[in-house]
Amino acid sequence: MLGAVAIKPPGWDRTGWEAFAYFLYDPANGTFLSRTPLSWLKITVFYTIYYSCLAAFWYVCLLIFFQTLPEGELGPKWKLAGSLIGENPGVGIRPLNQDVRIDSNLFKLQWKDKNDVPTDQDGEGDLNIDYAVRAKKFLEVYTREVNKTLDYTKFDLDTVLAECGENYGYINGDAPIKPCIFLKFNKIWGWNPKPITSEDFEENEWPESFKNHFENGQIDQNQVFVDCQGRYPADQEALEAGMKYIPASQGFPVKYFPYKGDKENYHSPLVVVQFDTAAMENFVGQLIHVECRAYYKGVIHTTKTKTGMVQFEVLLENKLDLS
Repeated sequence: MLGAVAIKPPGWDRTGWEAFAYFLYDPANGTFLSRTPLSWLKITVFYTIYYSCLAAFWYVCLLIFFQTLPEGELGPKWKLAGSLIGENPGVGIRPLNQDVRIDSNLFKLQWKDKNDVPTDQDGEGDLNIDYAVRAKKFLEVYTREVNKTLDYTKFDLDTVLAECGENYGYINGDAPIKPCIFLKFNKIWGWNPKPITSEDFEENEWPESFKNHFENGQIDQNQVFVDCQGRYPADQEALEAGMKYIPASQGFPVKYFPYKGDKENYHSPLVVVQFDTAAMENFVGQLIHVECRAYYKGVIHTTKTKTGMVQFEVLLENKLDLS
């Protein structure tokens, strides 16, 4: 028969603990865990040299990388036009949505609300009061002293918030709410914006309402301005009924720029957009699309990348559906 003369190796019939014991140590071959002491020595020396060389290679790479980095107080190596971010910052809004919907700019609010108990201590929910909690957390930086060595200017938050009321307008007892949405510039190291002039309106097709505001003669023009418009005719009608700016100048004073690091002790200037929803009763249940654009020398507005602007939506409901 085929294979009848095959020789079976010693120990082929070992099973269970006996087979395991011989795997640990085989006295016949002098192996430990299937290798002889010499074999274990060779493989240990090989991997010791291999991983030592690998670690040395990455250590040298890190040393070279850190040599290319400037000192922390000098900021990033590539700045402004030399960086990927460039000189055209986006506009940010606060409060942000809860973490699970951090990429959404929808403010879904109950038209009348007096509940002051948040979903949790961080406001991670969809209640009106949750927006207020997240706004409070964002504004904590304004309670700290600014870094005087960097020539930072303290932002007077009380003046801006004077008209927002308790809980930033998201809770208003039995009356319709008056929520405040905070607009700010995204930080770009060393960016020092230059205010626009009347000539810029001649070169660009900017909103006529903003031009009238700019030329009214009662505002300080040495600012970076922001102007919010409804994206569609129905949205524009809603904003005309119940939106206002705090401060009324719609501007970020240039004295707060540039940003030069130490974000924990820097007060980014704010412009508040407040919605008086009592005047927007006819728009309850309607999704309102808002687009806010910044205006300064050389600004570029790009809808796709949200450069120089921000878009968000406001939806007022008589009763929130939290399902």
